[in-house]
Amino acid sequence: MGNSEERNVDVLAEKYFQLAAKAEQANEELGRFRLQLIELVKRDGAVPPRATKTKALAGNEYELRVSQPLEVSVDTGVAERIGTKLRLHGCGELFQKLFRTVETYVLADGAEKLIGRKLLPKRAPRNLRALFARAVRVRELTPQLEVRKREKKEAAA
Repeated sequence: MGNSEERNVDVLAEKYFQLAAKAEQANEELGRFRLQLIELVKRDGAVPPRATKTKALAGNEYELRVSQPLEVSVDTGVAERIGTKLRLHGCGELFQKLFRTVETYVLADGAEKLIGRKLLPKRAPRNLRALFARAVRVRELTPQLEVRKREKKEAAA
């Protein structure tokens, strides 16, 4: 390689590193700004209809939406022990109200409401709530932010 080619490589490599540094700085700034927007929406936003895990905040031209997804996992072994215990107590049908079987156990619709009631069904074991708490783990995931341009008729409303 000649001197001019080597200089060209060096110039291009230097430009690459400069742009990479700018991109990293911009991503850090964008991350901080994203967190500010999320906090703003969480503080001042409202829950849209039929979107219980989302808050929205609208300006004249833009709408910010923050969703807070949850990851729910069920410990299969503990869930199976709950099923066995419920069947032994003569209330095996309660198991289908708490869990549904896919490839593993997932939380059934309404399970949290059922387990949270003051009184459990008559034949349920006394330690059902403790067993249920061991079987189910709920973990908050990273909030998702969506910034979108409002349509003209939506912005005017």
